[in-house]
Amino acid sequence: MANPMAVTLDQYNTGIANFQAHYFLSECSSNFGGQTISTSWSNVATAVTDFISDNDVDPNSVALRFVICYDSTGNALYLRMQILTMTADARIPNQFDLNATPCAWYEITATSFGTTAVTDLSDATYLSSFYYCNTGSCSARSVQQLSAAPGNYTQNVVFPWAVEVLQMYTDNGSPADASIGFTACSYEADASAPTTYPQTIDLFILDASGDALIDNNPATGFQGKAADMGSMCPIRCDIYVYPS
Repeated sequence: MANPMAVTLDQYNTGIANFQAHYFLSECSSNFGGQTISTSWSNVATAVTDFISDNDVDPNSVALRFVICYDSTGNALYLRMQILTMTADARIPNQFDLNATPCAWYEITATSFGTTAVTDLSDATYLSSFYYCNTGSCSARSVQQLSAAPGNYTQNVVFPWAVEVLQMYTDNGSPADASIGFTACSYEADASAPTTYPQTIDLFILDASGDALIDNNPATGFQGKAADMGSMCPIRCDIYVYPS
């Protein structure tokens, strides 16, 4: 049975193409950086390990929430990462409530990783700077500024640590001196989603040479695969839903 969280190389490339066809700066500009960024795997793993140790939490309960952000000065997307915990909802199978006490916050850019005092679950600069085109043929008449209808557009994405992010690393052989990459992607949603092409984030592992470990070979886990299926807010805010 295929892993519903895993993303093949073809799917990954489709997600990138979809994002680039539907998300723009003003005047339909696609001239911005940060669409793919990476940081040392040890940066993320150490931050999570410290959070688990400092707060005495179950590693299997840890989740990572990534807030989509934009640096207008540097003209590049970046991420804020919140480390927090999740608790199974006894009433709804495969659904987990997010617990932000305790939590820890970090900022991830193309060139840096470090703690941050900014704890907003959305980024006003991103929402006011970007425009969405549902048709894939951008023009001044076909786009909507994200801030005009923020409830329609992804502001943060949640991934479980143990069964997705860490599992992706171990399934790829726990490579020494690895990095973790983050790519802006979009996949066509069902009719219940507020937009046809919501933005999400694909995570993937890079080896010590900087080669992305993503392929199309059959796999039951994450070997040679990126990770998707994060829960996007909106519409799923303050919860994580395990894909089936």
